[in-house]
Amino acid sequence: MINKALLDGFKIKDMNSWENVNADLIITDPPFGIEFSGKNGNYHRNVENVVSGYVEWKVLEYEEKIQQLLGCIKKNLKENGQALIFSGWNNSNIVHNEIMKFNGLILRGKMYWTYNFAPSCIKRPSHNVYEIYWITNGDKWKYNSRCTTHHCQSGEPNLTTLNFKRDYKVNMPKYPTRLPFKLLHCLIEHFSNENDLIFDPLCGSGMVGLVASMLKRRFIIGDLNENGKIVFEHLSNYYLNKNNLIQYQKLMT
Repeated sequence: MINKALLDGFKIKDMNSWENVNADLIITDPPFGIEFSGKNGNYHRNVENVVSGYVEWKVLEYEEKIQQLLGCIKKNLKENGQALIFSGWNNSNIVHNEIMKFNGLILRGKMYWTYNFAPSCIKRPSHNVYEIYWITNGDKWKYNSRCTTHHCQSGEPNLTTLNFKRDYKVNMPKYPTRLPFKLLHCLIEHFSNENDLIFDPLCGSGMVGLVASMLKRRFIIGDLNENGKIVFEHLSNYYLNKNNLIQYQKLMT
C-alpha cells in the first residue's frame, strides 16, 4: 500500500492558481515548446504505456508561459528560497531572457545535465544536454557541498556539469517525460536540508515529490494532467514496495 499522505501531496492544479506555498526549494521541468508528445515512434518505449493528457506549450506562447511560471515561483518561495528550472536547448534563450527581465528573482548560475538520449542511433550512442537555471528569491540560500550520489562520492564534486543516465521503467504507465531519480536525489541534497518544503507546480509524473519524500523533505506538487497522478502512484509503488531501492539506499548510507 502507498501512504495516503504521499498521494495527497499531488494536487491536480494549474500553476497560476498556487499561492503562498512558502517553499524552500522549487524544482520544475516545464513543457518543451517543440510539439512534443512523448509518443514518437523513434523512442524506445511502448507508446501504449504513455498516459494521455500532457499539455505542450506552443512556441508562440512560450515567453508568456515562462513569465507565468516565474510569477508562480515568486509567489510561492520563502524569502530566501531558491528554484531550479530545467530547459531543453530549443527554448533556453527564452527562459534565460525572461529570468533576466523578471523583477524580484536573481539568476545565480546555470548547470548542465548530460544524459543518454532515447531515440535510437545506429552508428553511435546518442546524448543530450539540459540546462538548469539556478535562481534565488533573496541574497541568502542553502547549499550543501556534498551529496550521496556518485556525483560526489567518485572524485571532486562538480556542479557545472551533471552526468546522470535516464532510468527507463518498463511495463508500467509512463509520463511523456520524467526526470531521473538520481539526478533529483543529487539536486535536492545539494540545495535543501531535511524537513525543507519542496514544490513543483509542473510536476508531471511527480518524481520531484517522490524523491523529496524519500530524502525526508516535505513536498507539495501539482499538475493539470490527472493522469500524472496515476504514474506517480505506480512510481511510488516501484520505489517503495518492490525492493528497487537497494542500490539507492546503499548510496544514501
